[in-house]
Amino acid sequence: MKRRWFLLLVWFLSFPFLAVGPQQFPPLVVVVDAGHGGEDPGAVVAGVKEKDLVLDIVLRIFELAGEGPVEVILTRATDRYVDLKDRVKFAEEVGAVLYLSVHVNYSSSTYVRGIEVWVDNTRKPDDPSWKLAGSVLRALVAETGARDRGVRSQKLYMRHTKLPAVLVEVGYLSNPAERRLLLDTSYRDRVAKGILQGIYDFLGL
Repeated sequence: MKRRWFLLLVWFLSFPFLAVGPQQFPPLVVVVDAGHGGEDPGAVVAGVKEKDLVLDIVLRIFELAGEGPVEVILTRATDRYVDLKDRVKFAEEVGAVLYLSVHVNYSSSTYVRGIEVWVDNTRKPDDPSWKLAGSVLRALVAETGARDRGVRSQKLYMRHTKLPAVLVEVGYLSNPAERRLLLDTSYRDRVAKGILQGIYDFLGL
């Protein structure tokens, strides 16, 4: 009798799909967007173009993510323009869990500086976009030491998706000190690291 139960146990364990163990899940997909591009340079100060800085930052985010817990997909990896609605539509098509657009700010006053994160003003108070915005802002400020200008809202094209979605302004190109920082590759590394950490914090990773 004991031999029979032993043989049954061996038979049961011989089927790999019955074995209990750690399961492998595909990484979470997040879409990161470099604002502007192509014929749309964004803010331009002293020959420095917003579209170039933000493209560099999102490419750094992509590299930092590597084989980590999220798969970062970019809306553009070259200097080209993508229609705004197409950017968020793309995020939905690839099954992203969130959408984040990276920008550099501009003000008529050269004294204004700091980091802001924007949410579309149609989002309700319990919308996860607000939590995403707060997570990214805190991580960015902690990593860069930049001034915290808070989470803000206005009408944005991100109203065309139901995904958690935010727009990150990583500094003011019009502020000489911040412009010098943004032209520093090591600082852009810190910006990229802060944004990615904010995404991880939001996702609980």
